[in-house]
Amino acid sequence: MRFGQIKARDAEPGDRLSRLYHGQFLLGPSFVNHLEGWQRIAIDDRTKLTVHPELATAQVSDKEKSLILIGCILDPNDPGASNDGILRQLLNRYTGRSALIKATSVYGGRWLLIAANGLEKFLFNDALGLRQVFYTNPADTGSLWAMSQLGIGAEVLGLQLDPQAVAFMESYAFRSHPEYRWPGEASPFKGLKHLLPNHWLDLDTGTSHRYWPIEPLARIGLEAAIERLSMLLPGMIRAAAQRFDLVLSITAGMDSRVVLAAARDIKDTHTFVSVQQGEMPHDHADLTIPGRLLDRLGLPHEVIHAAANMTPDFSHTFRRSVYLAHDYYGPDAEAILRRFSRTKATLTGSGAEVGRCSFRKELPWSDRRTITPAHLARLQRMDREPFALRHFERWLSDAEPRHNVKLLDLFEWEQGHGNWLAMTQLEFDIAWREIITPYNCREVLTTLLGVDERYRRTPDYLLFRRVIEKLWPDVLQEPINPRPRQNLRQRLKGAVRSLRRYWS
Repeated sequence: MRFGQIKARDAEPGDRLSRLYHGQFLLGPSFVNHLEGWQRIAIDDRTKLTVHPELATAQVSDKEKSLILIGCILDPNDPGASNDGILRQLLNRYTGRSALIKATSVYGGRWLLIAANGLEKFLFNDALGLRQVFYTNPADTGSLWAMSQLGIGAEVLGLQLDPQAVAFMESYAFRSHPEYRWPGEASPFKGLKHLLPNHWLDLDTGTSHRYWPIEPLARIGLEAAIERLSMLLPGMIRAAAQRFDLVLSITAGMDSRVVLAAARDIKDTHTFVSVQQGEMPHDHADLTIPGRLLDRLGLPHEVIHAAANMTPDFSHTFRRSVYLAHDYYGPDAEAILRRFSRTKATLTGSGAEVGRCSFRKELPWSDRRTITPAHLARLQRMDREPFALRHFERWLSDAEPRHNVKLLDLFEWEQGHGNWLAMTQLEFDIAWREIITPYNCREVLTTLLGVDERYRRTPDYLLFRRVIEKLWPDVLQEPINPRPRQNLRQRLKGAVRSLRRYWS
């Protein structure tokens, strides 16, 4: 079978079927009956929801409106609040679509919200779009379908691959990148699109609409931002600890170090791990630095050793559960599953890159130049592939105007996280009970972006260090991402190479 093809599958044996599609759902005009044991929720006569039995759901309604939640939603200001309790609060504030979306700004977790009020029916997801959604064009499929990932919907609906997408999948740019990704709202199938963060989906028309940014981003001073983040991040972790037995995944990097500092209140009741990937040496900084640091803090550190390759049985389930799953992550997921058997939820440091100007670091002087689809494609290692250029051109047209949000920061938010990270987290649902990203909260992300960028950029990342100092300064006893020091000549050569790569 050529890379990217999909074919009809025989029915899975009962034991194997029960291991498929963790964290997944399908929404459409009918229930999906062959998924035995899945939850079935009728939104109305024309919209039915089929949800994996282990994926949390909640539903509230009154005489005029209703809300359905898929996944986990967390309130940092009220860590004990349940999905049901938060949903009831949102129902009270649901006076219209804009009011409902705005009311979710403070919440974290990984969730999808479906709303109906008799006049309209729509859905939107968490700030980074990590509870992923793909959706069809009703003109192509007769009615709208929305789903957690490509394969499960393509099999149910018999969707055909897009020849241009197949050519992209067979390109060197795509195949040579072990962490390959898709551009913008693209998918491999005709008439199937990916809902990007900061967008809501009309469930009657099958069209998506941008809802952020629609007004100027509020500026915030450094000290005020430190105070706000020092409340929101620990509050999010305390809320997660009320729901799950947590594992903090820690590396030598800045982002997981901030999460560790924010987890100080729960440090004695949860687990700290690092994953040694198949070819990672034993003296890699992502293993040795967390080990030394946790030893200084008097906390246990466990290293999970991943094999170089997946076992055949796990590989079948991993690839079958998520279409085009990254083989690169499969051995890690199998090692985690073997160790914890999906009894744990993990805390990750993902998402902080949105506030660290990471893409703008790769594309110097981007504020003074016109960003083109070719620049975005190069950032994503897609060269000048026509498929990627076309979809990045669409993203650029949708991203204007940006209301003083930097274009490449928005690109990091919607492409780097809402696209690539959302897919990889779904792949790891086979191993974790839930994946919690404390940065995945609109108020956290807009606070980061509202701070003067000189406090957020390399090499000092002053905002992040100051948050650590406020929450738990002892976690700075070991270096963060140590790199060999470069002299001025080496730094200049690196800057010139970057300028030539992107601006030539």
